[in-house]
Amino acid sequence: MTRALLLILALSACAQFPEVDAGSRTNLPTPSLLPTDQLIAGVDQTAPADPLAGPVAALNARAAALRAQAAIQ
Repeated sequence: MTRALLLILALSACAQFPEVDAGSRTNLPTPSLLPTDQLIAGVDQTAPADPLAGPVAALNARAAALRAQAAIQ
């Protein structure tokens, strides 16, 4: 009984599932990679731009405004 279950599991693990394969073939944008020449040479590399820099600056400005408003009251 156990051998039959293991055989079924082994065969189903090797089976192809078109629905799953179709979902993995999406056209997602690829991330920008650093050139390997710079990595090997160890030269100064520019850091990628922080995607949260704008929202963080806006939140800091809002917090400063709230602190200033609270100090007045």
